[in-house]
Amino acid sequence: MKKIFMTILLLSAPAFAFEDYMIISNQPVKSVSVQNPEILDASVLFTIDNTKKDIIITPKKTGKTKIIADMYVDSKKIDVKVTEEKTFIDTPEGFYLFLMDSPPKAYPIPKPPVYKEKK
Repeated sequence: MKKIFMTILLLSAPAFAFEDYMIISNQPVKSVSVQNPEILDASVLFTIDNTKKDIIITPKKTGKTKIIADMYVDSKKIDVKVTEEKTFIDTPEGFYLFLMDSPPKAYPIPKPPVYKEKK
């Protein structure tokens, strides 16, 4: 009986469509901080070439917050509003935003090669 009750409880819990985003900057990012860390996580992505121009954003719950990106020259504020259906991110000039699950059209994914069988 406990298992049935727990299953019904879990299935009736609200499901949110939170999606991860990536922001690419024109200039290197020294660090990022979030005004309200309960709403989302933001971190600088370190790549092989170590350009530090990528920021990963992971929403946690609904609400409004700001991401402060400290550049080597100045700081930029990014307004974020997380709703149950979508995350709205207001990127300032010099930043490019896209979903992690679907890369932007500017970054085409090459098709795998087609191999023919030898006869």
